[in-house]
Amino acid sequence: MPRMLLFRSLRSGSSGNLLLLESLRGRGATRLLIDCGIAAQRECLRILEEEAGLGRPIDALLVTHAHGDHLSYAGLRVMTRLKVPIYAHTHTRRELGHRLLAPHRLPASLAPGDFHFRLFGEEPFAIGPFTVKPLPVPHAPGVTTHAFRIRHGATRLLIASDFHDPEAVIPHIYDCDFIYLESNHDPELLRLHFNPASLYHLSNPTAGLLLRHAWDASRRTPATVVLGHLSQERNRPEIALATVRDALVRGGDSAPPKLVAAPRHAAGDVVVIQD
Repeated sequence: MPRMLLFRSLRSGSSGNLLLLESLRGRGATRLLIDCGIAAQRECLRILEEEAGLGRPIDALLVTHAHGDHLSYAGLRVMTRLKVPIYAHTHTRRELGHRLLAPHRLPASLAPGDFHFRLFGEEPFAIGPFTVKPLPVPHAPGVTTHAFRIRHGATRLLIASDFHDPEAVIPHIYDCDFIYLESNHDPELLRLHFNPASLYHLSNPTAGLLLRHAWDASRRTPATVVLGHLSQERNRPEIALATVRDALVRGGDSAPPKLVAAPRHAAGDVVVIQD
């Protein structure tokens, strides 16, 4: 029986990131969350219930890095409540220990060992039908950060957010069937509303050039690209989409993929990657 593979951005941006990847086969499913940076437990549960549904269990949470908009204390508590294993790099787990899991930060009813961590290094690992390859990417100083190249049978996906050097995901962006890529800021809006933290994120023009390079060097290209982690003050969905589309068209691609900007404060549409 064939599997259906679905992606949905539930939240995307510096106010909180929460992505969902689902492999459905008959009545069975494997469901992965990527990051869970929602600020309040009640809000996190509401989003998961209304936008993802909790009738089927969540099989894992993949953590890109230890910043609070990607894994919050509320997200940790909700994952513990739902008994979801938390997959984090060994260095990220240590960074979380300093920031979120120090004994003085936890209520008396919880201890660091109550959180269901499963640690990874740089080698691929399996979660159900998914094979996850962690990709180290440069982000803010002192913060271990990973993108993920994910295989699902012959289908290849790239989830890459919070990094500033496009070389970090080459050649992993080649021949992907789906890409979620940071397109954080517009250079002119950054000039008008400067924030030094934006320098650790991918700009719209750089995202466009990276995708153009992937198109030129790939044998197959994705039908859909989701642009994520757009800055509220230093970007606009229409600017990000137009800049990236222009880079693809100027490169000679007469039929660019469907480009979607992930909403900041709402869930995006479901993307069917494989059916």
